[in-house]
Amino acid sequence: MRVSRTRRLAAATAAAALVAGAAWAATSASASTTPARATAAAVAAVQGASAGGLTPDQHRRADQLISIFENSTTELQYGYAENINDGRGVTAGRAGFTTNDGDALKVVRAYTAVSPDNPLARFIPELERLAAADSGDTSGLPESDYVAAWKQAAQDAAFRQVQDDQVDQRYFTPAMNQADQLGLTTALARAELYDASIQHGNGSEYDALPALISRTNAKVGPPSGAGESTWLNTFFDVRVDDLTNPANSSTAAEWRKSVDRVECLRRIAATDNYNLDGPLGVTAFGSGYTID
Repeated sequence: MRVSRTRRLAAATAAAALVAGAAWAATSASASTTPARATAAAVAAVQGASAGGLTPDQHRRADQLISIFENSTTELQYGYAENINDGRGVTAGRAGFTTNDGDALKVVRAYTAVSPDNPLARFIPELERLAAADSGDTSGLPESDYVAAWKQAAQDAAFRQVQDDQVDQRYFTPAMNQADQLGLTTALARAELYDASIQHGNGSEYDALPALISRTNAKVGPPSGAGESTWLNTFFDVRVDDLTNPANSSTAAEWRKSVDRVECLRRIAATDNYNLDGPLGVTAFGSGYTID
């Protein structure tokens, strides 16, 4: 199971402020002669602040929700690393990059490309072997050395940025592309696909996000026909069933413990907060959190 955000929050806020300023400037510059065109330019500039159909605040809240599910905190945990005994080796970083399936390998390769002399570079040959074999064995790293090196690397801003980039490229963007194809418009539905992308992956496996979407469509049809709230509630059911009875038996024990990450989002839906407006009070795995 891919069972965490001060720097990125500041960056998102600054970006939003810059875009808002650009929109104001566009409006002011041409308001005296072409007000309609100026208004359109302002709207376009503000929309440009959105990514994947989410505003910066919605994206941040989705990241913080996932961080709660992964690490029991609203702050992204770039230095997290441990073997949670789910058959995937060491799970590490803000999105639980694992050593058995190439997730961690891609992160370490990307980090080494920008910082060759880093504490994780020496593990690349073994990470390549583990990924090729889809092996959860960590003795050859060895595990304790790898965990320590990951924690050390997380003190480097470049490594944290690499993790952010990998999450966006490998999980967020694929999930938002799926949401676009489905015509999903609410932040909550998009956040649910994003979370499923991180936990289930985006491959062709029975447990992966595309398969979950296909099974949901088979039950109720696409959102355009079923209605987005009905479709989302059915997706919740399909995902819970998959977490309870995954095709990958090695993940079964841990995934069954993770069902409340789905139910947490279902509880948000029950409050009709489909926009993920803040402050957002949530309960997950018996603990309460507030997301501004």
